[in-house]
Amino acid sequence: MNRENHFALSEDDLDVLKTLSLKVRVLTAAQLQRTWPGTTGCRARRLEAAGLLQSTKLLVHPELPLDRPVVRWWPGQAYPDFGACSHRLRSRWSKAGVSTTCFIASKRSARMCGGHGGRFPRESEETHDVHLAAVYLRYRAEAPELAARWIHEEEFKERRRNRSGKVPDAVLGMDGKIVEFGGAYKKKKLQGFHEYCQALGREYEVW
Repeated sequence: MNRENHFALSEDDLDVLKTLSLKVRVLTAAQLQRTWPGTTGCRARRLEAAGLLQSTKLLVHPELPLDRPVVRWWPGQAYPDFGACSHRLRSRWSKAGVSTTCFIASKRSARMCGGHGGRFPRESEETHDVHLAAVYLRYRAEAPELAARWIHEEEFKERRRNRSGKVPDAVLGMDGKIVEFGGAYKKKKLQGFHEYCQALGREYEVW
């Protein structure tokens, strides 16, 4: 008998596994707790013991309050003030990183859900991926119909016809809005991202 069959998976368990396999790369223990209150503590550990989740401690900046995008643009709108937007992005990182329990989907979960898994974020990705997950969870809470269309960069790479070039953090449908977590983007990087989206004729958000 496979280890995952030692206990029945609840709807929340399956939702967590699908989220980590198809929507985001990582979730913190706090994000799990506030989104799936029943999948915390011993429950998450049982999923880990069953080979469906993996956990580790990552050094990440405390989660920012992401109330709205820093930049929102669509074709036909005036250009954003890239300098001011870059300043807002770069000035919000005011705290030291904190050791944070994080979970990813295992390769077994990836196979089961048809997504990605088995790789923790690289050091340069840790804070970014935690905050991108926070953006997805906000969509999930406030606009579930859009969250259902969320395609993570890993799936986007597999599905797009042209395998070269930039890969956005997420898209809302293969031809829909582009969603990016801006980290500490400098003005030049914001301009480059804008030009990429403009060339595609696509609406975008930078959080």
